Amino acid sequence: MAHASYPLTTEQPYPRRQWWAAATATEVSRNLVARDILGERVLLYRKEDGTAVAVSGICPHRAFPLEKGRLVGDSVQCGYHGFTFGPDGACQRVPSQNGVPQHATLRRYPVVERGGVVWIWTGEESAADPALLPDLAAIGLDAPGWTVEIHPVATVEARYTLLIENLLDLSHVTFIHATTIPSGEKVAALPVTVEARSGGLTVARKAVGIPPNPLIKAQFPDQDALVDQEFDAQYMGPCLIRTGGTISDHASGKALGTQNFIHMITPAAPGRLHYFVATARDFGHDNPALGAMNLAMGTRIQPEDVDAISAIETVLRGDAPLPREVSARVDNGALQVRRLLEAQIRAEALAA
Repeated sequence: MAHASYPLTTEQPYPRRQWWAAATATEVSRNLVARDILGERVLLYRKEDGTAVAVSGICPHRAFPLEKGRLVGDSVQCGYHGFTFGPDGACQRVPSQNGVPQHATLRRYPVVERGGVVWIWTGEESAADPALLPDLAAIGLDAPGWTVEIHPVATVEARYTLLIENLLDLSHVTFIHATTIPSGEKVAALPVTVEARSGGLTVARKAVGIPPNPLIKAQFPDQDALVDQEFDAQYMGPCLIRTGGTISDHASGKALGTQNFIHMITPAAPGRLHYFVATARDFGHDNPALGAMNLAMGTRIQPEDVDAISAIETVLRGDAPLPREVSARVDNGALQVRRLLEAQIRAEALAA
C-alpha cells in the first residue's frame, strides 16, 4: 500500500491497549459470530448463562474458521476435526486421541457489555480495565432519562483514521450531506472552537438564533421561536466520537433537549473498519416516531460518509503521489487528535 500509514506517522496503525466495539449486544447470541478486529479473527458467542465470550476465531489445528463449528454447552467444537475449546480458550478434547496437544489453545479476549454494545480489549489481558472505557453514561448510553436507537453495523473499506477525521470536521455536512441533514448548509460557516479534555477534545460549533428546521419542529412541535443548536464533535478516544448536542430556545437560553450521535469505530484491518452508530436523546421518550426518524435518517446519512472515506481510501491505495497536504483552521481538532493517537501508539511501543 503506497500510503499505508497516512494520516499517521507511526508504523503501527492502531493502539492495542484499548477497548473497541466488537458487536452490538443483539448480534451476540448462542450462534457463533466471527468478526475481524485489528487484523485478528475473533469469535463471539454467549454462554448458557448469557455471558458474552470472545476468543480467537481460527482453530490452531488446521486453521479452520471456528464460526463454522458449533457450540457444545459453553464450549466451541471445531467443525473440521472436532477439537473442542472452552470459553477460556483451553482445548478440552480431541476426539481422535486421549489428551490434547501442547499449545492447542485459543486466545481469550476480555469483554465488557455496556450501552447495548459488547466491548473487546485487544491488549494484554492483565491490563484490561473497564474504567478505561469512555464514559458512556455521560453521552446517554446506559443512563436513565435517555432513549437510545442502535443502528445497523457497517463494514467499510477504509482505514479507521479517515472516519475519525471525517467526524471531527463537520464542515463536510454542508457538502456531503447537503440534501440529507436539515440546515446542513449552514454548518461550514459556523465558528469553531477546540476544547481540550483529559485524553480527548471537543470541536464545538453553535448556530445561534436560527429558525427551527423541519427536524427540530418534529422533535419539539411547540417550538416556533428561534433556537440555538450545538454541532459538537467530541473525541473520546479512537473507539468513540460523539456528535450533536443541545438545542435551546434562543430568547431564554432554556434547553429544549439534547441529541447525541454516538459513533463507535473499530479497525478490522489496516484498511478496513467496522462502524457502529447509536442515537441517544433526553426528550420525546413517548414518541416512537422520533426513533424511526433517526433510524431512517441514518440509512441515508451513513452511506454518504462511507462513500466519501472509501473514495479517499481508493486514492491512498494507489501508486500516484499525493499532493502536499493542506489544512485549514477548521482542521485544528483533527490535527490534535492525530498527535494524541500517535502518542498513544508510541507509548505502547515503549512499554512493550
